[in-house]
Amino acid sequence: MPNSLLRNATRLVVFAGTLVSFALGAPLAAAAANNVAVFAGGQLDFANYVFAGVTIALPGSTIGSGVAFRLLGDTGGYDYLNGVGTVKASFGGGELDALYQVTHKNFWGDFGVGVNDTYTTLNPADSSNPLSGNQAELRITTDGGTASGPWRADWLGFYGTRLQDYEAGLDVTHSLSPIWRFGVLGYGEGNPNYTLAEVGPFAAVDFSKASELQFSTGEAWESGFPQPRLYFRAMIYSRL
Repeated sequence: MPNSLLRNATRLVVFAGTLVSFALGAPLAAAAANNVAVFAGGQLDFANYVFAGVTIALPGSTIGSGVAFRLLGDTGGYDYLNGVGTVKASFGGGELDALYQVTHKNFWGDFGVGVNDTYTTLNPADSSNPLSGNQAELRITTDGGTASGPWRADWLGFYGTRLQDYEAGLDVTHSLSPIWRFGVLGYGEGNPNYTLAEVGPFAAVDFSKASELQFSTGEAWESGFPQPRLYFRAMIYSRL
């Protein structure tokens, strides 16, 4: 099987495995209290990415309000061009964040600071990539959303203070039905040696009380590629 087909097949298997994990983990929902939230998700795009974690509110706080700790683990892979050829990267790691959560009427969000430790393997080796090997850093994070009538906006992001890596995403949507919403997505990630930006239509559908499938397609600009190219993103998120 050609390497490109093998990598795409692997990404599909990883993404499908995430779906199966939700089905197997659904019984945990009944055990989640107001001060504990278990979550998991996965993404299939130019990269594959899966994650799982737990948020624990401190005494006197609840999920969505007050102080909490969040522990998560993730793994995945991606390809990029470094000027010489294609580099295949695979990574795995974890993060521990201290969060301040806010929920007020139609606004919800959290703001945090934490430590991320990730190990990245590159094939072939690329000494110019600051993410190569084991890397730990302090990160500033945020995610949340706001709604007004049928309109809704959701955002996420982080900034790494040592590696200067970042991720930022914003989608604005309008409800089409009790379970469907449609709008536009803007997304970016990068570090001093790499950038990726995506803009395109965005759709999301609820498939359970606390789980959602998200889809987006549009134009992507990635360092190493002289012209923009089409992207397709599928993501799943679930609070078990």
